[in-house]
Amino acid sequence: MLVGNILLAYAWAALQGEFSLMRLITGYVVGYFVLLALVRGGVFGPSRYVSKAHRAIGLIGFFLWELVVANLRLALDVATPRFHMTPGIIAVPLDVTRDSEILLLSILINLTPGSVALDVSDDRKVMYVHVMYISSADASRAEIKSGFEQRVIKLLG
Repeated sequence: MLVGNILLAYAWAALQGEFSLMRLITGYVVGYFVLLALVRGGVFGPSRYVSKAHRAIGLIGFFLWELVVANLRLALDVATPRFHMTPGIIAVPLDVTRDSEILLLSILINLTPGSVALDVSDDRKVMYVHVMYISSADASRAEIKSGFEQRVIKLLG
């Protein structure tokens, strides 16, 4: 399916008469929706590609939302005369097991302002995370586990 989507992107650019990056991206998106319609219409059977793409788009959307919220929270804290930071380090028990899942989870945590993945235990069952705004350790743990970790598991698991 991925190869088919790429071929549809090239076909779109060829029909437009211009092989620019924007035409290829547009063709890729249009091709994805064509493939989605064919899968849902029963022309093709169930596709892992389509379901993985949905999960990836969901993860990207969730990350962008968290990025905006964290930046606004940090900007508000910097702009006000009194700091509201309550930093702390929490131990997050991991449900992710593979290196790729742990890596993606740590990247997402590190890219979100206000949190830094510090270390992973030797047995890879616990990740230590520095959180800038911690209301309680359990709430911060639950936010990471129900947010990024569950989406990473759905995407890569």
